[in-house]
Amino acid sequence: MRIGSLSRRLRWVFFVVVALLTIAFLVSTLLIVRREEQEAAVREAESKLIGLSGSISSSIEGYKELSKLMIMEEPLAAFLKEEDSAEAFNHIIDAKYSMQRIINVTSGVDAVYAFRTDGMYACTKRGVFVLDKESYEEELWPAAVLELRGRAIEYANGNGALRKIDNYPFISIERAFYDMNTQERTGYLMLLVSGKVIDQALATHQGSDICVVGLDGTYLSGDRSLVRVYDRSLAGSAVTHKPYFVRGQRVMISGVRVADTPIIVISCIPLEGKPLPGRTLGVLIFLMGAMTVGIFVLGRFVSVNITKPINRLSKAMNIGESAKELVPISDKMPDNEIGLLKDSYNSMVIRISNLIQELITKEQTIQRAEMRVLQEQIKPHFLYNSIGMISSLALRNGAGEVSSALETLGRFYRNFLSKGDREIPLEREVLIVKDYLSLQKLRYGEIIRDEYDVKDECLKCIVPKLILQPLVENSIYHGIRLKGEEGIIRISATIEDDNLLHLVVYDTGVGMDKETAEKLMSGKKNVSPDEESFGLWGTIERLRYYFNRDNVVKIDSEEGEFTRIEFIVPVTYVPRAEEK
Repeated sequence: MRIGSLSRRLRWVFFVVVALLTIAFLVSTLLIVRREEQEAAVREAESKLIGLSGSISSSIEGYKELSKLMIMEEPLAAFLKEEDSAEAFNHIIDAKYSMQRIINVTSGVDAVYAFRTDGMYACTKRGVFVLDKESYEEELWPAAVLELRGRAIEYANGNGALRKIDNYPFISIERAFYDMNTQERTGYLMLLVSGKVIDQALATHQGSDICVVGLDGTYLSGDRSLVRVYDRSLAGSAVTHKPYFVRGQRVMISGVRVADTPIIVISCIPLEGKPLPGRTLGVLIFLMGAMTVGIFVLGRFVSVNITKPINRLSKAMNIGESAKELVPISDKMPDNEIGLLKDSYNSMVIRISNLIQELITKEQTIQRAEMRVLQEQIKPHFLYNSIGMISSLALRNGAGEVSSALETLGRFYRNFLSKGDREIPLEREVLIVKDYLSLQKLRYGEIIRDEYDVKDECLKCIVPKLILQPLVENSIYHGIRLKGEEGIIRISATIEDDNLLHLVVYDTGVGMDKETAEKLMSGKKNVSPDEESFGLWGTIERLRYYFNRDNVVKIDSEEGEFTRIEFIVPVTYVPRAEEK
């Protein structure tokens, strides 16, 4: 069952890959068709919009020039410059005639309005217009017009202050009048161009898929249904495109702003399905066929060169599993990665066999070492028993001091060995020092005086075994004994506010020089076993290793006076389950 699973999975993978490639081919074809449709629509829209916007821009420029000619008419200028309102009223007829004479040369102008700064105006028009006169008092004139200092600006449908009674669209061209001599503003001109001008420009372009709107979205000409698709994203100076749906049909909406005007031209081009060029379709079909053939060839290759050899390799490995041992593969495999896998497996079997043999040998060695340790543990008991027997004999024969010394020695070795423990409570470490000093006093008499100031909360703290005895031994042999007079060895222990255990060994021996103290505290391995301070250096290194910190010791000494060695280590207490 397991052997055939790889083949079945491979077949499923093969069919899935073929399906995915087919779907990818169809999706790619659809995307290519859509892209071709959009690119064709973009090209068509740009051709229409650029040509139409240029035609509208040209017409608007002509009417802007016409408004400029009106400024130069003397009757109109006299009407606007006259300071006396009564006299200005007498110039209205001449101003109207002057404006009428100019607009008669074109059929695209619906009306012309000329406003004085006092609100009086003259006009000539075709059709009926409704004017909001208050909007054309001087203080309410559009700021955009005044900022142009006499240049023209265009608005769709009169900028909201004027409308035609039949609601037919129009474009207002507006500019301010200035006196040629004084450069003071004298009035305001508004020329109304009929929307028919835009209709005429649209008539030159076939189709009803174009709409012209104002910058604010007001309708001017063309297909009115396209007004609802307008937004400011279509009002750029370059042609802008966006896919859209109109009446359930996919279309390309495009728009462009007529240069320097508030007029936007919008086009709607249907994205109709168009067949791909025969050459492109043929290439796609060829690629699909080539990929299909390639998949079948690949499947056959994998089956012959990978699947079947792996099945054989798996069977050969199972032979060793059933035999409960690692057996090298003897079957012949292809001279490729499968063959390398077989050789690697055989090499691994040989290495594992050698490692197993080495582990067996090491285990035997460990067992022999444990037997030696067990034998060594018998020896201290023999020593304790022997010392106890000699002590009893000495006591029965009246040698009380000898008996006391032997008992102290026995107690010292019991605490010293500590059942093989590496860490012991500080209480037991202090007992070791006391027994050691008791034995040393037998040798050196009363020249050694020991003092102890160990706080009760420190007694249960765990410390590495034999960290105080080497320091005490150092104090005797390299401190007090060399001084040749009575000396004090003081042991103290406290837990300070820093929550660290401070162990201090103080002696009144010969002390040490500053260089030696710094050498010991440096943490560098620069003390040899032959030097006097090697025992102290070894203890410091043990503490650094045990507590994994460098700052564990402070040494204060004055030559000929004293030596004070302080160990600073973390506080660790005896677990309650182990307290006795």
